[in-house]
Amino acid sequence: MTSEGNGRPHYNFKAPLDAAAAASTDPLLSSLIATPAFARLSNVRFLGGIDYARIPAPNGRPGSRRYTRYQHSLGVARLALLYADLRGLPPQDRRLIGAAALLHDIGHAPLSHSLEPVFKEHFGIDHHAATADILHGRVPLGQDVNGLLVRAGLDVGRLAAVIDGEDPGHEGFFGGPINFDTIEGILRSHTYERPAPRLSPETVMLAAVRRRDTADRDTVDEFWRCKDMVYGVIINSEKGMLADAVCQDAMRRAIGRFSRADYFITERRLFAKLPELRALLTAPHFEREARRALTAPLRARTRRFFTDPDSDFFARHDKARYRQQRSERILEVSDLTDERIEELRQDLFNDARGDREGQDLF
Repeated sequence: MTSEGNGRPHYNFKAPLDAAAAASTDPLLSSLIATPAFARLSNVRFLGGIDYARIPAPNGRPGSRRYTRYQHSLGVARLALLYADLRGLPPQDRRLIGAAALLHDIGHAPLSHSLEPVFKEHFGIDHHAATADILHGRVPLGQDVNGLLVRAGLDVGRLAAVIDGEDPGHEGFFGGPINFDTIEGILRSHTYERPAPRLSPETVMLAAVRRRDTADRDTVDEFWRCKDMVYGVIINSEKGMLADAVCQDAMRRAIGRFSRADYFITERRLFAKLPELRALLTAPHFEREARRALTAPLRARTRRFFTDPDSDFFARHDKARYRQQRSERILEVSDLTDERIEELRQDLFNDARGDREGQDLF
């Protein structure tokens, strides 16, 4: 495999982490990867319904490949382990952030963010609660994970706090705007567009850790502009909005087929319950069919991301420098007159934290 420089191989979005190599320094990681809870993520699409609508018939070529939360989680773990090596963290701290990065998406529902709002409405569960249930072994799917964490001597409560961004350590790489999850997720999302991203996740993460010159500053600033582009052309695009909307609409119409336990199933099993949804998401003329299926306009909360040049990059004032603005967008989806407007909620990268904590947080 060719190298990015510094002896590291090129970042491979399809297989970003060598589990055997990770096990050589900490066998806990490979054991967690082998659990049923983590394996389930290989059948949970990274962009939820957007994956199916954008790529109805993937063939594996760049730009025609769907990704999974499994692959993304391996990538986030790779970044966290590299950070641990750069900072020379002791083994137990390395184990903590490696496990947190690997497990940060363990609580995502089938179709990820596309269906989570409906599970929350009807069954009171979202990925925060589901992650906690798995980590603490409160659901059958989490018992192997919890056993491994306890035997490895990890404080499960602290691990959950790191995942939620509530632990103040690690230079904001779990809770700040420039974090392992967002770096990997945004640049992975960018691969759905052409041309492919110039930046790799490791390049951005290294620049954010070093902060030694203007080249590092320009790299992280470019990443933030990339985030704005990904939201504009993928997540908050008409196709992205429609994909999430038809997923939520289909589940609400068929809610009697579901229970709280279905939060933890795979997409294969989900589509066995909702075959009409898969047919719609992969329809040859998806946007036309989606507009026919929906009978009310959509109100979506959209985001734009910008950099405040007056905030010092080198002082690590990231929450002041890397900002977001929110607005609402109404998408007319049919010619029918309906006073009801459906609220569409999209939260691919946990940016809704800004809604709870203040408009200018990120």
